[in-house]
Amino acid sequence: MGGSANLAEGTRGSLRSSGWWRWPLYVRRGALGLLVAGVVLLAGAVTLIPAVSGARAFTVLSGSMRPVLPVGSLAIVRPEPVGSIRSGDVITFLGRDPGSTATHVVTHRVVAVQHGPGGLLFTTRGDADGDPDPGLTSAADVRGVLWYHVPLMGTVREVLAAPAGMVSLAAALLLLIAGHVLTVGRARSRRSW
Repeated sequence: MGGSANLAEGTRGSLRSSGWWRWPLYVRRGALGLLVAGVVLLAGAVTLIPAVSGARAFTVLSGSMRPVLPVGSLAIVRPEPVGSIRSGDVITFLGRDPGSTATHVVTHRVVAVQHGPGGLLFTTRGDADGDPDPGLTSAADVRGVLWYHVPLMGTVREVLAAPAGMVSLAAALLLLIAGHVLTVGRARSRRSW
């Protein structure tokens, strides 16, 4: 019996000296740090950069601009002088439903630019659509030109904007904090061997 006690003590001592308990905590802290850095970078890309530059963020709701803008992407659109918009640019504009006064926000590619009596007019089309959009888009309806997009972040933004999404985010953050606190506490209790 005495030999097994010595073996257990010898094993514990060699494990302590090798620092085996530090490695999982180090990995966990590193992963948490990378996760936090990623969230901060994404938050900057979708909120800070547009806010500072006067741009606006729009969620892509349809597949009309696939593969350039997948459904659920967050399209960051910045204002540009309409005179600088050329064929091939992707613009966001206020689309008008034929036969009604209803409007909706559309992001499509410019396929032609014309000069009309009231200023510039744009013919637009979704990359995944075969035909141009019905009607012409006036310069007054243009909201801006696509600057960049972040895949999936539009869906994340829409989910988090809903009340259930806010509760889920708060619960996830609490679980993350609790896991961190428990991990640090467990690591400290192991160090007291």
